[in-house]
Formats: sequence, C-alpha cells, structure tokens
Amino acid sequence: MRKALTLAILLIFCSRTTSLAQKVPRPKGRITVAEILDKYVAATGSPEAWRALQTVDAHGTFGGLHFDGGDFDFYYRAPASDVFQLFMTSHGQTWVGHKGGTPFFNRTAGGLQGINGVTVNILEENWLALTDSRFDQRYTRIELVALAEIDGKWAYSLRFTPKVGDSQLRYYDCQSFLMVRMDLAQRIRTQKDGPEFAYKVETYYLDYRDSGGIKFPRIIRATSSDGNVVLGIHDIRTNQPVKDTVFR
Repeated sequence: MRKALTLAILLIFCSRTTSLAQKVPRPKGRITVAEILDKYVAATGSPEAWRALQTVDAHGTFGGLHFDGGDFDFYYRAPASDVFQLFMTSHGQTWVGHKGGTPFFNRTAGGLQGINGVTVNILEENWLALTDSRFDQRYTRIELVALAEIDGKWAYSLRFTPKVGDSQLRYYDCQSFLMVRMDLAQRIRTQKDGPEFAYKVETYYLDYRDSGGIKFPRIIRATSSDGNVVLGIHDIRTNQPVKDTVFR
C-alpha cells in the first residue's frame, strides 16, 4: 500500500510537468532505459571513471527562505557507506547516512531534522543519486515513464524502484543526458502514532563541472510547498581517503 501510494503521487507529479516545450523540438524515435543511463554515465564521465570511483567528499553552504544558512558535508565510500552532515549556528548538528548499507540518524541538541519542508534524509538521498552508476545494485526496476519539460527543455522521466524505500522519478535532459531533476515523496508524522502524510520534494541539479574525471553539480536546489533549500557546493573531491569515523 505504501509503495502504491508513492507511485500514484509521483505519477501525478510527472503528469503535471509534461506541458509542451515551445523552443526545443520534441525528441523523435525510441530510446531504452539502458541507452539513457549509458548516455548519462558518458555525459558525467566514462564507464572507466565510474568503475574507479571509490570515494566522494563534498563541502559547501546552504541557505533558503526564513532561516539563516549553515554548512554541510557529504561523504561517500563504495560500495554502501555515506553520510550527509548539516551544521547550523545555534541549531546544532545532524548526521544521516548509511554504514555498510545500514542506515543511521544522529543529531546534537537542537540539530535540525528538516528545513522548509525538506528533511535531511531527502538531502542525503539527493546526494546518493549522484553516486549511482551501477543501477542494478540499489534498484529492482527502472522504467521510462514519460517525456517532461524541465525549464523549457525536454527530459526523459525514469521511475526508479529501490530495493528498500519509495520510488523516485529522475529526469535526464534529452540533449545533454545530465540528471536535471529528481522527485521524491517526503513522509512525515506530526505525532508519533498519528497518520502519515506524504508530499512532493523536487530537487534540481545545476552547473555541472568536472571533479577528478566525473561531473557533479555545483548547485542543488530542493523545493517543497513550504519553501526551498539551496546547497552551494564549494569543493568536491573524488578518490581521496575518507576515515571510517565519519560514518557514525
């Protein structure tokens, strides 16, 4: 029931984005999911560069409406460890991620769980999507569901069904094949045993640049009905040593 609800929500989101682009011709001909993902791997680096990727560490600042900004770190170590860390003056620190595939969540007193309707878990998932290249490891099914217009350009919309968790919609530009947007369903409860509510969070990936042979965005903007969170990435390094202690 949970996955069915998420699928229905995401398909509604997708249908609302498929207005006709006015300036960019609609893509013609057929394309498969495998071809789209192969072109994405090539657009962001190469199969060899992705196979060689062992670690990512990224650092930057975040901001948004109605709150002061702060700093963030993201660390990834293949095959299944990552952490997104949020630091905000007067609000403590928050860590969310996986260690060897096992999820964890920690925070100090005052550490934030979310900002403007965007949870730290969503921000972590936004980053995890950028480390994907061997898609068969995390997902049971990937489907091409629609063509969508993203900022006046056509994009292929792919639905990713993970082994654990809710489905995602990822949008790949039809010309560059870079991932330009991802839609996730955010679930919250206002009370411990109360009803669960779900709503959409749209994440946009902008300004891709090379980092050690792989392209990563330098701006990530996550938007919900309550506002947005904008991550400005100042530094991204690949294949540098990452201490085990960061995955705590």
